[in-house]
Amino acid sequence: MFRPIKLLSLACALLGATAFAAPARAADEVIIKLGTMAPEGSIWHKLLKEMGEEWAKVSGGKVKLRLYAGGVAGDESAMLRKMKLGQLQAAALSAVGLQGLERSPQAVATPGLITSDAEWEYIFAKMQPIWGKRIADKGYVPLMWGDTGWVHLFFSKEIRTPAQAKGSKVFTWAGDPSAVKAWEAAGFQPVVLSATDITPSLATGMIEGVANTAVMAFTSRFYERAPYSPEVTWGHLPGATVVSKSTWEKIPEALRPKLIEIATAIAAKINTEAARLDANALLQMQKSGLKRFKLDAEETKAWQALAEKTWPLIRGGVVSQEEFDEVKRLRDEFRKQGSDKK
Repeated sequence: MFRPIKLLSLACALLGATAFAAPARAADEVIIKLGTMAPEGSIWHKLLKEMGEEWAKVSGGKVKLRLYAGGVAGDESAMLRKMKLGQLQAAALSAVGLQGLERSPQAVATPGLITSDAEWEYIFAKMQPIWGKRIADKGYVPLMWGDTGWVHLFFSKEIRTPAQAKGSKVFTWAGDPSAVKAWEAAGFQPVVLSATDITPSLATGMIEGVANTAVMAFTSRFYERAPYSPEVTWGHLPGATVVSKSTWEKIPEALRPKLIEIATAIAAKINTEAARLDANALLQMQKSGLKRFKLDAEETKAWQALAEKTWPLIRGGVVSQEEFDEVKRLRDEFRKQGSDKK
C-alpha cells in the first residue's frame, strides 16, 4: 500500500510533457512509452532497458520501448491516467498503482499476512494467472510480474512498540481511501499525499513515518529524515508491468510470445535481485545513519497483533472477501505442508 519517489522539478515535468507529444511513428513501427517510478540507474530501470533492447533485437527494430524513469511521467496514478489517454502505452506499477485496474494484488500486501520469503514465493506464483486474467479482461496485458521486496517501517523518532506509534502521522497514498481506514484501524494518523511529497513532508513534520521497501527508501533517501526502523516487516509489495491491449495488438501476433518470453526472463532477474537488494539497501542505510533495531518476542508479537487489526478493513474493503480469503488459504496451505514434514 505504500511507495516513494523524489520531488520533481517543474523543468522535469515540462520535459516529460514534451516527450509525450512525440511525432507520429512510422506505420510499421510500434513505439511503447513506458513509465516507471524506479529511479534512473536502479536495477529495475536497467532491466527494463535491457528488455527494450531485446525487444528491438527480436523485432528487427519494429518494436521500440521508450522509458520514462524516476517518476518523470508522474506518480503511479498519473501514469495510469496517461495510459488511458494514450500518452503512455505501458507502466511498471506496484500493487497500489494497479488498483486503478485491478485491486486484488493488494491482498498479498496485507500487513502481517505473509511473513516469510517461502510463503511469498508460493502464493505469488499461484496468484499471478488469476490476476493476469482479470487485468486482461479490462483491456491491459501484463508483461511481467515483479517483486519490489518487503515493506519496512521508517520513523522520524525511535518507536519500538505499537503503543509508542499510536497517533503517529504516516504517509498514505493519494487515491487509496481504503488504506486510510486500515491505517486508522492500526492506530496511526494517515496523511494522504502524493508519493513525490514524502521527503519534504518528513522535513516539515507533516508526516512522521513511512512504510516502504528498503530499496526505495535508500534510492529516494527519505530514510535520512526517518532514520529509525524497527525490525518488523509490514507486508510485501508486488508489482506488474502492463501495456494497453490496443497497443499490444498492433504488434504482429507471431511476435508477441517472443516479447512475453523476454519480459518473463527479465522478471525472473528482477525477482532474484529483490532480496539481495533489500538486504544491501538496509546495510547501506545503516552505514549512513539508519538506526535499525531488533525487537524482543513480546514487541514482535505486538506488531503482528497490530497488523492483524487491519485485516477486517482490507478484507471486503481494499480487496474482496474472496480475494483476501484465497491468499490466506494459500498461506495456510503452505504452512500446513511445512508442518506435515516435521
